[in-house]
Amino acid sequence: MPVCLVARQATFYIKIPPESRFLCKFASCFGGSRPPEAIIIMIRKAVILGTGNVAWQLAHSLPLFGYCVVQIFGRNAAKAEDLASAVGADHTDSYDEIYPDADIYIYAVADDAISEVVASVSTDSGVHVHTSGCVGIDVFEGSKSNYGVVYPLQTFTRNKKIDFSKVAIFFEANNASSRSRVEEFAKALSLKVFESNSEQRRMVHLAGVVGCNFANYLWSISYDILRQQGYPFRDVMLPLIEESLDKLRYMPPSEAQTGPARRGDTGTIAAHEALLADNSDIAAMYRMLSKMIADGSNYKYNRNRQ
Repeated sequence: MPVCLVARQATFYIKIPPESRFLCKFASCFGGSRPPEAIIIMIRKAVILGTGNVAWQLAHSLPLFGYCVVQIFGRNAAKAEDLASAVGADHTDSYDEIYPDADIYIYAVADDAISEVVASVSTDSGVHVHTSGCVGIDVFEGSKSNYGVVYPLQTFTRNKKIDFSKVAIFFEANNASSRSRVEEFAKALSLKVFESNSEQRRMVHLAGVVGCNFANYLWSISYDILRQQGYPFRDVMLPLIEESLDKLRYMPPSEAQTGPARRGDTGTIAAHEALLADNSDIAAMYRMLSKMIADGSNYKYNRNRQ
């Protein structure tokens, strides 16, 4: 019987060698001999609410870490069915049909939808967590007894699986019982787990948007510039990007900064601005970033605490 079919009926234990902790698929771990030093892993039942990129990654990854995805909920029935069929789970688009007795309910939906979905889920079993970097833990208050947040700081794309063990995860919980379960879940996924409150997590999310989303947008501008000249982005820019990222392993970004603005090369800056004359928005951004780099302007978080 498949692991998930058993786990829907009862929580049970299996033995897995420690060296397979982050690698072993549970369905393949029943056969063969098991050394006496094997550890005991409890398989827990998980319901995922959502069908987007984060939900897709979790649905495909959780069985590797001792969590059986028993159900996918999605307000779009076709998307819920598609994701559920890919991971061998049940699916529903009805709040009334949500599995009532899971160990963990994971709300991987858009930030603007979390409060509505939380209020619509009637079961108070298990622990309820959302995965947002910006929504506070208080979205569960008054609706659920045990709840928290598990926020993975990563960019997720459907059909490109992520190695969660390398992803920084920030967790928060509303009480000691919840904390134990939420931390256990976070540490099952990743080797890099940090406890944070909602305000700290919003700051982490801000850092992620600036350092990842904004950087990717700048790369898209580089992509268009090179494409117009007939050059392949991967061959031309990736070595530059990879070297820039590699330096950050050894020094802070402020020390790794190079380029005409850092050197004070006003002639080159003026020449670049002339090339951007037909795109006022990008030209204005170029001037602003060049000035900030030249001035050594970095974000300082000096908010006074009461």
